[in-house]
Amino acid sequence: MIPRYCGRQLSVFLLSFLVVSGVSGMLLDQRALAAESGEPPLSNTELQVLEWIENQETNMVSLLRTITNTNSGSFNKQGMDQLASIFAGELSSLGFSTNKLPGGIIEMPSCPNSNLIFDVADHLLATRAGSGARLLLMGHMDTVFPSDSPFQEFSLDNGLIRGPGVFDMKGGLVVMLYALKALEEFGLLDEKTVSVLLNSDEEVGSLSSRQYIEQQARQHDYGLVFEGSVNNNQIRQRKGLGQARFVVHGRASHAGAAHQDGRSAIRELAYKIIDMEEMTNYETGLTVNVGLVSGGEARNMVAPCAEAYVDLRYPLPQQGIAARQQFEDIAANHHSVPADSTDVSTEIWVNLHRPPKIPTPASDQLLYRTVAIGALLGEQISVADSGGGTDGSLSQAAGLPTLDSLGLIGSGGHSQREQVDLNSFVQTTKRAAILIHRLLNE
Repeated sequence: MIPRYCGRQLSVFLLSFLVVSGVSGMLLDQRALAAESGEPPLSNTELQVLEWIENQETNMVSLLRTITNTNSGSFNKQGMDQLASIFAGELSSLGFSTNKLPGGIIEMPSCPNSNLIFDVADHLLATRAGSGARLLLMGHMDTVFPSDSPFQEFSLDNGLIRGPGVFDMKGGLVVMLYALKALEEFGLLDEKTVSVLLNSDEEVGSLSSRQYIEQQARQHDYGLVFEGSVNNNQIRQRKGLGQARFVVHGRASHAGAAHQDGRSAIRELAYKIIDMEEMTNYETGLTVNVGLVSGGEARNMVAPCAEAYVDLRYPLPQQGIAARQQFEDIAANHHSVPADSTDVSTEIWVNLHRPPKIPTPASDQLLYRTVAIGALLGEQISVADSGGGTDGSLSQAAGLPTLDSLGLIGSGGHSQREQVDLNSFVQTTKRAAILIHRLLNE
């Protein structure tokens, strides 16, 4: 006999059963979810909020156009500051106190001609103090497109919006802002505790902002991240992410007159690249990708230095720890010279910058409530897992139940095919507003 739970507890149990049983990624029965959810029907006030949002599409698109046409590649500090100023002004007008959080300098080992120093733009924290549940809203202002990228401009054609960051994740920032605007319009943020954290380095691993995300996570009850959603999926579980830099130092020499006197850093790195790539194991879910390689100074010179930038993905925390040790072993092992030679050396930098996002009962309940609210609004929402990372992995690992796929519906992130569905603006903003309202009133 199945025990009788209250609606929401039973529904969370059913959601967990569906995901564990392999239904993750499929559409759930929306009518059944709405009936079993324990979520009350939409109130008159909530209906007013929804009506207000329906009239804001033009304004939302206009703001997205402005921020999309403001380049904010991760290394464009000036563009990031401009974006932070726009959002600071918008949030201040909603009664938030805004503060800059220092970005700082991130240094990594590199060859002499690379001089890799990352000057991180400041991050933005906006707060409203009150009582009740404490809600942390998160997003990132940076994109993967530098200021010299050919993909720079917003466009709207046949219901599709294209441009750098419209999906990942400037569109989500607009959704977040207009959900708050809608609630403020009806006094629903009065005496509520809401914080907004917008960082400037998510696309390079949140190396500077991680400390702030974890700090804020420990001070709140729920976390919402407004990354874009493919096919209106809500992501339940994510892999952990790591990054590594290998810098091999050899000895320069003339490639013709004294080839034997040189020690090629490129040759040594080539062996190490093979060792790293062979760490990939699709059965266990661990992948290693050597994504960037450079080295040497001239065709006719034995290369004195070579470097590789490496991506790591792993489902379980212990896999990341083991992979770090493997990277260190690969760095220490010589291939092109004897083991005891000092002619070749390797510098290594490894950062497990995002832990795996592992579901908890609290995060499953937050996920289910979002699906159920979507059902109340007539949405078809599916649940899936992802190999991509978000700052929601950091907040959840710090103990904050976090949902991280609340932005616009689209595709093509990190490419010139990036696009979002115009119709998803009103749809996702409505859902976010109702979710925020209900969480704040717990």
